[in-house]
This record gives sequence, C-alpha cells and structure tokens, in this order.
Amino acid sequence: MFDDELFEDWLDKKTKAIFLKLGEETITSDEMILLVLKAQTNHFEHLDKDLRTEMASLNKELREEMILLRMDMDKRFEQVDKRFEQVDKRFEVLTSRIDHFMVWSFGTTLTVGGLVIAAIKFLP
Repeated sequence: MFDDELFEDWLDKKTKAIFLKLGEETITSDEMILLVLKAQTNHFEHLDKDLRTEMASLNKELREEMILLRMDMDKRFEQVDKRFEQVDKRFEVLTSRIDHFMVWSFGTTLTVGGLVIAAIKFLP
C-alpha cells in the first residue's frame, strides 16, 4: 500500500531543493509539477482539517438537537399519558353510572314484577 508519510517526506525534500534552486537557475517542467503537487497536497490537507472540524461541530449540533427533540417528545408523551388517564377516569365514572343504573333497573324490575304477581294472586 502507498505510505502517505513516505510520500510527504520525499515531496518535502524535493520541494525544498527546488526552492533553493529557484533563485539561482530556471526550473524544469518536472520541478514545476512537483511544486504544484506540493501546493495541492497542502491545499488538500487544509481542506481535510476544515472538513473534519466542520463535521465535528455538525455532529455536536446534531447531538444537541437530538437531545432537545427527545426531551420534547418525552414531554408530549407525558401529556398524552395524562390525557389517557383522564379518559380512563371518565370511563370508570361512566362504568360506575351504568352499574348503578343496572342495579336500579334490576331492583325496579323485581319490585314491579313482585307487585304484578301479588296483584294477580290477591285480586280475584
């Protein structure tokens, strides 16, 4: 595999030699290409650092937003739970009313039935 450190060391040595030579004599096309390559590697290195920094800050912001979203969701779920508890209480009240009504109507039915039977037995 290609070793970046080995390449960087080689490129640094070559470009330093070219810079020393730059003031004294003209440089060849190959040497110019090496200088351009060194400029590009420096540019890529700065872009890489900037990108990593930006990605780290974005990652931090996203985590903070996710925490806020979770807190908001928890609050909303708590509100929904409270509403369900209120609905449950209403159903319990309604159920107890229906139970009382059933007991009352059963008692009324027995009483009326007893009166009807007594009236039939005792009235000739």
